[in-house]
Amino acid sequence: MAASKSLSTLVYNVWTSEGSDVSALASRFFDGQVDALGLLMYLSGSGHDIDEEEIEEDAMAVIEREDGDELSYESFVDKYMAPNRPVIITGLTSSWRATHEFLHSDSRSSLNVERLIKEYGECVAPVHVSNVPKGCPFGGLSRPATDEMTVTAYCDYWREKPQCSDREETETYLYLKDWKPHAISGKKSMYDCPEYFKEDWLNDLNGSYKFVYLGPAGTCTRLHADVLRSYSWSSNVTGRKRWYLIPPEYTYLLYDVFGKALAPHIHFDLESELNATMFPGLKLARKHTVIVDQLKGETIFVPSGWHHTVENLEDTFSINHNWLNGFNLEGSWKKLKEEIENERAYRKAEGSLEGVEEELKGGEGRYGDGESQIGKDLILLYEVLAFRLSGDGEIRREEMAMVAMVLQEMVEIVGGCVGEDVYGVKRMSDWRPEDFLKVVNAELGVGFIK
Repeated sequence: MAASKSLSTLVYNVWTSEGSDVSALASRFFDGQVDALGLLMYLSGSGHDIDEEEIEEDAMAVIEREDGDELSYESFVDKYMAPNRPVIITGLTSSWRATHEFLHSDSRSSLNVERLIKEYGECVAPVHVSNVPKGCPFGGLSRPATDEMTVTAYCDYWREKPQCSDREETETYLYLKDWKPHAISGKKSMYDCPEYFKEDWLNDLNGSYKFVYLGPAGTCTRLHADVLRSYSWSSNVTGRKRWYLIPPEYTYLLYDVFGKALAPHIHFDLESELNATMFPGLKLARKHTVIVDQLKGETIFVPSGWHHTVENLEDTFSINHNWLNGFNLEGSWKKLKEEIENERAYRKAEGSLEGVEEELKGGEGRYGDGESQIGKDLILLYEVLAFRLSGDGEIRREEMAMVAMVLQEMVEIVGGCVGEDVYGVKRMSDWRPEDFLKVVNAELGVGFIK
C-alpha cells in the first residue's frame, strides 16, 4: 500500500504541477491516461499474479521464413498480409543491382564504398547522429540528432568507423537513414520491388517512402510504428539486423503512465525506479515481443500497427519501403480518426475547441512543435486516396466504396474544406469534395454518396 501511495503521489504531482493546478486532472480522462494509471497501480500492488521472471523467459517467439521462389503472391496475402502477420522471405535480393554492383565481388558480403562514391558521391543524404555509451547493448537510447552529409563524406566515415568492441567510453555513431537515391534524376534503380509489395498506394503517389539505410554495427532505430500505420518491408542487401516487434493489441503497454510518451526502446532501462514507474507496462510488453534476426539477403514484412525497434548487429546495407493499400486502409484511417477525436476531447476538456483547428493546421499542439503530425498524416492520406479515385491510380471496384467512404468522413471531420486550402496546405487545390464525389458516383451509380 505504501508503494501505491507514493506512486499515486508522484502521478498527482506531475499532473497538477505539485498541486497548483488541480483542474488539470480533468483532461487526463482522455487519451488513455487513466487506463495507464490503472495499470501502474495494478502492477505496483501485491494482488496481481504476473511473474516478472516468466516475462523475460517467454519473450522469444518465432517468425516464419518463406522461400521467395516458392511463396506465391496469393499465399502471401492469405497467410500474412490479410491477417497482418510478420514473415521473413528469402531469396528476393539475389538479382538486384545493389547486390551485384554495390558489394565487393569477391565475397558479396561487404559494401563497396568506392562504387557507391563513384555513382552517388556528390549526393546529399540524411544522417542520424547518436552518442553511444560503451557497453550499451542497444546503440544508445537518447534521441539522435539529424544532419546531412554527402555520400562521399559518409563513406569516408564508414571506412574509419569504430567497432563496438574497441570504442571509447562514448562514441559518436552515424546512421545514414531515409536516403532516396531513386529520386535522383538519371540514376538506375538499385533494386526491383518484390511482387508481394507492388500494390503500393503510398508510393504510387510520389515515391516518397522508398529508402536506403547504411547502418554500422551498434546503431539502432528507436521504438516506433510506421507512418499512417502503413506496412513496411526491409531487405538486407548485406549485414544482419535484430527486430523487436510488438503486436498492435499490446501497444498500450509501451506508453508512459500518462498514456502520452512512447518508450524509446523495448529494452529501456527499468532498473531505474523512475523509469520503471513512468513505464509500468514495459516489462509486460516484453513478454509479447516477437524477436527475430534478419540475415543477409532476407526480406522482412512488418505488418500494420506493429511497433518495432531494430538493431544493426553487423554493418548493414538495407532497402526499405513503407506502403499502404486496401488491406490496411481501414486500420490506418481508424487510428488517424482516434487521434483527431482525442485532440478534440482534450481541447474540449480545456474549455476551448479553437486549438483543434490550429492543431490540424499544423500550429503548436500536443502532437508536435510547429507542424502537426496529425495534420500532415491527414493530408497525406487524403492525397493518396484522391489519387486512387482520380483515374491515375489503379483501384479495384470492391475497394472503391471503402475509399470513397473514408474520403467522405475526412471531408466531414475537417469541416468540408478539403479544397483550395486544407488547413494551411495548398497542394490539394486541384481536388475538392465534389470532385471525388463525382468520380465515385460515376463509377458506383449516381447517389452512392450524397
